[in-house]
Amino acid sequence: MRDAYIDVEFSEVYIELTKTALHQFIKRMMSQHYSLFWRYDTTTIFLMIEMEDYIHELPFIRNSTFLTLSADKLNIYDETLAGALEKLLQCEKGNGVVKRASDGPMYITSYQAGDIESMIEIDGSEKVMMNRNGSMVQYRDDGKALEPQTIFNMMNLEIDYVLMELFESLQTNDNEKVLAHKQRLKRLINRRDQVRQLL
Repeated sequence: MRDAYIDVEFSEVYIELTKTALHQFIKRMMSQHYSLFWRYDTTTIFLMIEMEDYIHELPFIRNSTFLTLSADKLNIYDETLAGALEKLLQCEKGNGVVKRASDGPMYITSYQAGDIESMIEIDGSEKVMMNRNGSMVQYRDDGKALEPQTIFNMMNLEIDYVLMELFESLQTNDNEKVLAHKQRLKRLINRRDQVRQLL
């Protein structure tokens, strides 16, 4: 049975795989005793990865080299599979955003051509971002040290996070938190609209 807290979200994933890279990925999964099989529909080839009661579907499309893993959103509930996918992003020079939820902060890593473009830690108070050069940047409300496009992308991620918190507060009928999240959301959307004009 998987640990309940493991939930890794991959979004806007695009990885062009060679036959060798795909075979290595499949071998790695099989060596960890996962069951793998293929499913086809008219446009997409799915690699089905089965573990205990969970089946993950990885969607592939054909490209000139071999196959491309392409998905708007993938939720992975297994640390080994999540780690293997993140390694593919790095080694095969893929693009995508990886959100890792934990008992503490949420970690959001953005990959561009296999490199870490940014890394954000969200713990409810401040955000820490690591840029592709490895230097740490504190991202606070002014955000003046960052490029407008970076700030815009980070704001979208932060808005997603606040929406998630708002939903949880609505579910538990915590009116005080609902009000606080709505106010924060309004401020973020206003600031994002201002940043959009700089793009």
